[in-house]
This record gives sequence, structure tokens and C-alpha cells, in this order.
Amino acid sequence: MGYKVWYNYILFKLGKRKILPSKIINLVKVSENNEKLIKIINSNIIVDKKVKYPYLRESLILKLDKVSEMLEVKGYKLKIYDAYRSYDDQKKSWDKRLKETRIEHPNVDIKELERLTSLKVAKPTKGHGGHQTGGAIDVTLIDKDGNELDMGTKYAEHNSKTRTDSKEITQKQMENRKILYNALIDAGFVNFPAEWWHYCYGDNMWAAYKSKKKCMYGYIDPPINNK
Repeated sequence: MGYKVWYNYILFKLGKRKILPSKIINLVKVSENNEKLIKIINSNIIVDKKVKYPYLRESLILKLDKVSEMLEVKGYKLKIYDAYRSYDDQKKSWDKRLKETRIEHPNVDIKELERLTSLKVAKPTKGHGGHQTGGAIDVTLIDKDGNELDMGTKYAEHNSKTRTDSKEITQKQMENRKILYNALIDAGFVNFPAEWWHYCYGDNMWAAYKSKKKCMYGYIDPPINNK
């Protein structure tokens, strides 16, 4: 573990840095509890048509059901951009972005190439990928008419504005993010500070941001009957 990683970790512990180094997150050990993947079936939770596997671990489903009930009273619904994601699908996304990054930065070495790629797509690993554990969601809010709330950026857009606490967005956009944030944090989720849409529970990122040495969810194979 390099000096820079530990320096950034200390800054995080001191509250001077919001984002944990990925190497620190990957130090979390998996103590698998063998919860099943359960399909998202809730009329107040809208699953995007592009979601290949609308599944999450059972505890996440229960938590999201409660969150949706609370939000419904306020006139909102959850919209899921992505839930469980297979290792193979993650690897395809990584390989595609790696090639694009090489075109954009033809002269960097492989280490820097992977670092730049990881700013937009998580490197696939069977031990640490949040979506591959069934413990992570990409999510936003929609109103009673089905319109997505303005969060300041598009989903999967990566720049300084996509940071959850970005000051480069309007007051209304900040308020919309806060509604989503408070609802999920109160339910026990953790937000990835670089992406306003990414929340997790039970995976290694969740454990790291909760200062836990172990997490409950490791890699899990995709559901056999995906219907």
C-alpha cells in the first residue's frame, strides 16, 4: 500500500477528503451471509427498461420498499437505473471504456490508462464490484407524473458536478439530491460521494465508509431465471 493511499485515507478520517481510496475499500474482508438475489417488484419503484437484471439482495429490497412508502407520501417514487450487474457485463463496460480512454490518451502507460478508465467505469473484480454483489443501486427520483427530478447532471455523467455535494449546481438541484440522499441514508445505505446516484448496502464500499472491517456481500452469480 503506497504512501499516497494512506495519506488520502488519513485525510478522509480527518474529514478533509470525502472519497475513500479504492485500495482502502478493497481491504474490506467478505463474510458472505448468502442472502438471495430477489427481483424488484414494487409499483412505487420504477425500474429502467435498460436494466438487464432487476435484482438485489433481499435486505436491500426490504429497505427500498420502506423508502418507497416514505417517499410516496411526499409525492415521489424511486427510479432504478441499475441494480445487480454481472461480472461479464461489467467487464464489457470496462473493456469498452478502456479502448475509448486509449484513443483519448494515446501516450499514457497502462497504469495511468487504467486509472483514467476507472474514473468512469469500475474495474471488474469478482471480489469487490458493488453491483456484482447485489448490494448496490444506481437510483434517482421521479415525481407523480413520472418526470425525473433535476439532479444537475445526467446519470453516469462524470465530472465535478456529479459529486453528491457539488456546489456547481443550482439550489433546487441540491434540494432534489438531498431528498434522495436523506431517504436512503436514513434507511442504512451509503452514498458514493463521487456519484449522486450510487448507493450501497452490505458490500465492501458500504463497510469501508461505515468503518467496518467486514462486509456481508461478496460476488454472487447472476440469477438463473431472469424473468
